[in-house]
Amino acid sequence: MKLRLSIIVTALVLLCACQRDEEDIQMIDQVLKMYVHNSAGQDLLNNRIKDSYSSVSLLDLLGETALVPVSGFSLIKDSDTVTYLDYAAGAVRLKRDSIGPELKTYYSKFIIRYSKTVNSQTVTDDDTIEIDYKWTPSLFELSSLKYNNQLKFTKVSGQPNVVKIVK
Repeated sequence: MKLRLSIIVTALVLLCACQRDEEDIQMIDQVLKMYVHNSAGQDLLNNRIKDSYSSVSLLDLLGETALVPVSGFSLIKDSDTVTYLDYAAGAVRLKRDSIGPELKTYYSKFIIRYSKTVNSQTVTDDDTIEIDYKWTPSLFELSSLKYNNQLKFTKVSGQPNVVKIVK
C-alpha cells in the first residue's frame, strides 16, 4: 500500500513539475509585410506589371562579410493580388542595448536590391533597411523600421507590422 501511495505521489509531483506556466511563453511578433509602390500607386514588386521590378534581393550589412544574401523573405500576393515582401528573419541581429535583464534591444541592417531590365540592360536600385527589435521575457517584437534612414514604421501593440514604401 505504501508503495502504491509513493508511486502516486511521485507521479503527481512529476506531473506538476512538468507543467508550464503561461508566463514562461514568449510571444514572437517579428514578421514584416512591406509594400512598395510608385507615386501613382503602381505595385512595384509585381514583376508582371510593366515598369515594376523583375527581382528583389536582400543583402546583409551586419554579417561577418558584407553583402551576404538574406534568405528569410518571399514575395507574396495579398487578397487584392498586390505583391508584398514578407520578411520573417534571416539577417544578422546585433544587440544595441541591454537596459536590464527584462529589456533588451536588437537591430538588423540590410540592403534591399531591386532589379529590372531597361533597354536590354539590368538596372539595380539599392535602398537600406534598418529594423529595431525589442526583447522582454514575454515578448520579442519588431519595434521600428527605417528605410533609407527615414523612420517609416513604429510598432502599435496588437497591430500587424505593415510598411508601405513609395519610391
